[in-house]
Amino acid sequence: MDYLSFFGLSSKAFANVCDPEFYYEGYDHIEALNRLIYLVEEGNMGFGVLTGEIGCGKTMTRQVFKSRLDPDTFSVVDFDNSSLDFPYILYEVVLQLSEGDMDPELTPEKPYFLVKAFEYYVQHRNAKLGRNTVLILDEAQLLNDHSLIELKNLTNINSHLSNPLTIVLVGQPELRDQIKGLPPLDQRVSLRFHLNPLSAKDVQGYIEQRLRVVGHSTGDLFDFSAIEALTSHTGGIPREVNRACQLCLHFAAAQNRDRVDNEIMEGVIQDLKRQQGEI
Repeated sequence: MDYLSFFGLSSKAFANVCDPEFYYEGYDHIEALNRLIYLVEEGNMGFGVLTGEIGCGKTMTRQVFKSRLDPDTFSVVDFDNSSLDFPYILYEVVLQLSEGDMDPELTPEKPYFLVKAFEYYVQHRNAKLGRNTVLILDEAQLLNDHSLIELKNLTNINSHLSNPLTIVLVGQPELRDQIKGLPPLDQRVSLRFHLNPLSAKDVQGYIEQRLRVVGHSTGDLFDFSAIEALTSHTGGIPREVNRACQLCLHFAAAQNRDRVDNEIMEGVIQDLKRQQGEI
């Protein structure tokens, strides 16, 4: 019997997929979400920066944030390949703003005309429809300094007394130092938030919430001693928590045990350490 049938689960609770249904509203994550929503609703605030370690839930927070923006109020451009040079980023942004109806003459090799098209969509079409434009760039630590400054220049667009554009940069911790090294951009950042790893208590809530989503009545399958060991091993990083929890459920089902105790958890942790060459 597989562990889904054994525990009565409808699907995998700990798959590393970015499904907003699994969003865990721990303190840091809900605070980040609330601040981002405030940033765009307030308007005229320029830039927001969300950072965190790899696997801490930045992309999930970004997806939930995007899903909660009213399309009648916000035109959202979501970009997840920040390693491109700026003309190609701007091309993709204009393509999304045009909703697929972009002039075929516009190419990355014509950055001036792309900027003019961008200004038209943001300042004229969207603003006249009463919509602010929100540009979200994930993995923003991959942006070079030139691209960051060019993004800053995009926020010079003004419509009467307000700025119809907000840019949200999402990236790893080194993004903070990169921005601090660019004073013209640093001065435009109105919101900064860093997602911290989960505490043991939040890891417990995270696990139980994901198990409830896939059909468990309470989500209570892990002893707290196991959760404490898990938190210590993973550093409270959700992606690492997912990997260990999935293995724990496999082990528990294989041994016909209806809970994950510290013995099972320690066995999984040791196995993971061997796989990673740590022991």
